[in-house]
Amino acid sequence: MDLLPSSDQQQIVDTIQDFLRNEAPVDRLREFGAIGNSDAKLWPKLAELGFFGLSLPEEMGGIGLSAAEEMLVFQQFGYHLISPAIFGTILGARVAAFSGDAHLRDALLSGEARVGVANSRGAAGGTDAFHLFEADEAELILLCDDDEAALYPRSAFTHIERVNSTDAVLVLERARLGDSVEPRVRVSKETENIHARALMLMGAYALGIGQGARDMAVEYAQVREQFGKPIGSFQAIKHICADMAIRSEAALCQASFAALVMDDASPDTEFHAVASKIVACESAIKNAADCVQVHGAFGFTAEANVHHYLKRSHVADRLFGGLREQRRRILTFPTPA
Repeated sequence: MDLLPSSDQQQIVDTIQDFLRNEAPVDRLREFGAIGNSDAKLWPKLAELGFFGLSLPEEMGGIGLSAAEEMLVFQQFGYHLISPAIFGTILGARVAAFSGDAHLRDALLSGEARVGVANSRGAAGGTDAFHLFEADEAELILLCDDDEAALYPRSAFTHIERVNSTDAVLVLERARLGDSVEPRVRVSKETENIHARALMLMGAYALGIGQGARDMAVEYAQVREQFGKPIGSFQAIKHICADMAIRSEAALCQASFAALVMDDASPDTEFHAVASKIVACESAIKNAADCVQVHGAFGFTAEANVHHYLKRSHVADRLFGGLREQRRRILTFPTPA
């Protein structure tokens, strides 16, 4: 199995990379004390480039490419710390498409409608308690679990309360799902396994976060000097950067393999999707922490972009189930073929 991008896939990567480098540099998040972000303004432009329907079949209004191309794009979303609301919009369009709601599908594929993401609070709040990410201006909210994926109107949630997020640029709310509330659209696992795709794409997103932290550490090690030398010339810093590179490579291999297995509709799809999220989120968290260490005391200040990578890595871990939950879950799967 070839895990390297083809020339066509590399063109897709170059396109999204150039777009995000120009339209969404990480410096956009540096406004101290800011809560909320303007990433949603990019949705119509991303939709126009076709990235919202990249892996949807053409008969459903998409581009008809594979999960592999979608994985590569989400890798860049993570690298540039694009709002997690991107999951709500892209996965929401998939839910609408497979449920047969063409009008809603088209609204999402065009970037007109906004979708937040609901994440279970688990034992902390009960089965009806959720954290809502980037949902304050959203018409719909994506709720995705191992059984089904659904889009609920924001009005379906009650007791909504704004709370502080670890990642201060994200809008976070606590809420409860109302009793006997029906979603606008839903898709069962048997029709389309949206949850497995969400885990695979979150693995790709976390991979990008880890790679961004790695590159930031290497760049800083080349320009910061101590004792008249770049700190990257010292063995201790070299070892940290080498470890970051190895973690990123392992996460890339697992994310790539998970996407290819998904395209083959293998019975091992869920196993490798979960494995991708585990490996990539561990890599992202450790790389971001090591990036802070490479930056020294400067790394602990709001003036250094590294804190955005560290905070976003922990958000990526929690979305669609944290590392502890995913480790327990992967032990329940049969040994992969």
